[in-house]
Amino acid sequence: MFEQVYDNLQKATEASVKMQQEMFQKWIEAFPTASSPMSTSTNAVSDWRKKWEDATTEMLRHQKDLVDKNYDAGIKALEEMFAVSESQSPQEFQQKVTELYRKSFESLRQLSEAQLTEFKTAAAKCSELMST
Repeated sequence: MFEQVYDNLQKATEASVKMQQEMFQKWIEAFPTASSPMSTSTNAVSDWRKKWEDATTEMLRHQKDLVDKNYDAGIKALEEMFAVSESQSPQEFQQKVTELYRKSFESLRQLSEAQLTEFKTAAAKCSELMST
């Protein structure tokens, strides 16, 4: 019963991590190197790298917050799952299971939305840095 929820959560998380890894790889490839021909001054490259560093650090902090929230939600779901076994009647059991499913899917929806929002923000920031 819970296996499907956890499988879907795992697939969503894996897809998100893979997408982020690919995105960061593309960003790293965009870094100017010492051997690349650039008409800008050394200070401009240094400023650009500083902006890039700040943006990447901020994005990683946001990602860490999302992971922390995900773990907190997982711990809470496990606690609630174990509380289901304390049901006194079949009706109470059904009610607790139904509520647990609703909370689990709502948590998954919120996590997915937060990750999508973070990705959009990161893509916009990357685009902004590439145009400077």
